[in-house]
Amino acid sequence: MVARVSSEPLLERALRFGRALIVGSGATLTDFSIFMTCVRAIDIAPATARVPALLAGACVQFLGNRTFTFRARAGSLSRQALLFLTFEALGFALNWTTFRVLLDRITFLPPELVTLLASFLVFVGFSYPIRRRIIFKLPSDAPPVALNEPQERFRP
Repeated sequence: MVARVSSEPLLERALRFGRALIVGSGATLTDFSIFMTCVRAIDIAPATARVPALLAGACVQFLGNRTFTFRARAGSLSRQALLFLTFEALGFALNWTTFRVLLDRITFLPPELVTLLASFLVFVGFSYPIRRRIIFKLPSDAPPVALNEPQERFRP
């Protein structure tokens, strides 16, 4: 069995998650604004309007997460961008699919609320963990250690 030993204080992890929520709120505002404009002002079908809205939100997510949430500016921009694009494509598909499934099943809510629900579910279940553990992984993250292995003691 493998356990994750983290020397990072709980407060730091909580603050980082809080910063992720701030960035996510900005991305959601961008996404939602574009979605609403497409659906209500331009009369584009909700499923089609999700595409430009998700793309704009993804741009805000990358820049905000790299600079503010994870403070990963020292990492390779091209590596982070490639990983972000790869996993964001999966997240994009998950978000769009989740939206479509929810839109068909939650017919009593307007599509604007369904899109927020879909985005939140994908963020918590997929996007944040991937960004935290892979894309913007902090150098201070400890590698996994086996539970049955003795831990090194501090030696002065």
